[in-house]
Amino acid sequence: MPDSAQLERSVLGLLCAGSADGPVKDVLVPLLRGYPWQNPLHHAIFDALAAAPVDDPAINRQLLPAKLTRMGFPDVEWEEFFSPQSLSREEAIALVQRLLAGEKIDLPPHAASRCDVE
Repeated sequence: MPDSAQLERSVLGLLCAGSADGPVKDVLVPLLRGYPWQNPLHHAIFDALAAAPVDDPAINRQLLPAKLTRMGFPDVEWEEFFSPQSLSREEAIALVQRLLAGEKIDLPPHAASRCDVE
């Protein structure tokens, strides 16, 4: 079962790369505004994405590394955050709601970092 750090990475992957249906920043950022991020890197990535003026994975992929370096996180493995996502918009919202509720989510072992929910 994924821990909260894995779930946070999955949610950030959705914010970085979008869902299978496209961008989800418009709905996920408001849900996550008060979330107490367990990992400081995850909190910084969320803050950077929430402040970004656009919701375009290609642009975020170009801008986030420099922004996070300025925030004190120069060595981020970005591939895990920008890998293609297979969740629909509705599944992404459900995942965030479960994260906020503190639930453990049973993901297949091969999908825990990619956020595939069956």
